[in-house]
Amino acid sequence: MTDSAPGTTRAPTTHLPSAALLDAWAPLAPVSGSEGIVVRVAPDVFGLWEAWEKECGSECPIPYWAVAWPAAVVMARYLADNPSLVCGRSVLDLGCGGGTAGIAALRCGAASVQGVDIDEIALHVARQNAAACAVDVTYRCENLLVAQDVPSVDVVLAVDLFYERGTAVQTLALLRRYVAADTTVLIADGGRAFAPTEGVELLHEETVPVNKPLEGTDARTVRILRLA
Repeated sequence: MTDSAPGTTRAPTTHLPSAALLDAWAPLAPVSGSEGIVVRVAPDVFGLWEAWEKECGSECPIPYWAVAWPAAVVMARYLADNPSLVCGRSVLDLGCGGGTAGIAALRCGAASVQGVDIDEIALHVARQNAAACAVDVTYRCENLLVAQDVPSVDVVLAVDLFYERGTAVQTLALLRRYVAADTTVLIADGGRAFAPTEGVELLHEETVPVNKPLEGTDARTVRILRLA
């Protein structure tokens, strides 16, 4: 799930990639159209994956955290154009992956940002990305889809979380809980199969180029939605 791990529920690996490996295979790179935001991006995701497995001597999950996913890129740009959505407000970056959306929210004046993901490697990288952008995001490894108690916030950012049917149903149920509590829920959907089509307001639509080896296409249309 998220810009780091589409739809995955895999248990997190404990084999952190070294700084040298990240610098060689996933250097910090600017997020297109978002001034001042840099994140680790692998030009060759499968090359990084192979190098990571060689370094730790065991199998590793695909490093989805090393991709600037189109929905995250468009969400970052949309927040920059509409900072009032998050300015002065507490924000949850749900399934944060590499943290692009949450970082953008802080740079737009959010009072605080919590990034939550089930992938401890993604969180390790997200912390580096936040530090490189000189923002202070609170990150933790937790599956909020099954949690009884969830953070109370003003805004939830849900970026590319609708890859798998089962996970999408759980995610939408959680997001509707937030809406019922008068929380603003913003969804960035990169044309995934199980994104909500009812009870949403279209705020923005944009077609962007994507990583073809991963996505199987040259471009995706990203929609920014407000859940009603």
